[in-house]
This record gives sequence, C-alpha cells and structure tokens, in this order.
Amino acid sequence: MKKTIKFLTVLVLVAASFTFTSCSSDDDNDLHTQLEDGKYKVTMDGSIVAEGTTEEVGMVGNSISLSVGNDFGVLISEVPETVGVEVKIGENNSETTVIISGKNLMKTGTDEMYFSISGTVKRTSESKIYFEGTCSEMGGTTVHTFSGTAESVAFKVI
Repeated sequence: MKKTIKFLTVLVLVAASFTFTSCSSDDDNDLHTQLEDGKYKVTMDGSIVAEGTTEEVGMVGNSISLSVGNDFGVLISEVPETVGVEVKIGENNSETTVIISGKNLMKTGTDEMYFSISGTVKRTSESKIYFEGTCSEMGGTTVHTFSGTAESVAFKVI
C-alpha cells in the first residue's frame, strides 16, 4: 500500500512539474535565461540517451524536473537541500526517486518510462544535481544502470 501511495505521489509530481515549466512571453529575456534554462545529460547502460539544454525546468518543493516536450524528461524527487549531501534511492523510508522518460531512449522505437530501484542523488553545487543507480521500465523486469546530471540556476532556491 505504501508503494502505491508513493507511486501516485510521484506521478502527481511529474504532472505538476511539467505543468509549471512554461513562462509567459513578456518576461524579461535575461531573467528568463537565468532562471529557466537547464542542462541535462543522462546515460543508461553506459550510453548517452539524452543530452542538451532546455527551457522546460520545473520545481515543486524539493523535487525537480527537466524536459523537452514529450521527447525527454527526468524527474528527481527529494533533492538534497545542502551542497555535498548525498541521499539514497530505495532505502527504508527513502522518498528519493528518479524517473527517466522519453521517446526511443534505449532504441526500442517506443515511448519509455524508467523508475529508479536503487542508487544515489547528490547535490554537487547549488545549481547541479548528480544521480546514478539502477532502474527498470514500468512493468518490466530488465534492470538498467543510469547516471546523469541536471543543472539550472533555478535549483538554487531549493
């Protein structure tokens, strides 16, 4: 039951984070660039599956997301608030989760969504988060390794 509630909470956070990523067109360009641009790099099973920059940066509490429309998204819940702190994924009472989604990430030709099983999330600077561990596709049994970074000036407010 606890896993179901946690899963539903994460899904709500995913939906909310993608909803709160847009910005009105009359924003000051310098502020827009400073607060919203993000960089990401994600590897799975040793190969880069997504890398680039995006304006689609979201935050809800201490959960963050970076996305590129429907083509790619990463959501990290329970990001550490202090630089240098590392939290574990999948340990008892851990609410830390990484979700990686996108089109054709593992060259299967389909939409994919991977949920972390174990690993760590570390705040390496005020604006940069590093994550690594193992994951599996929703409903799948194959375990993959993943690692990556998510970076945005906006993350400094967490």
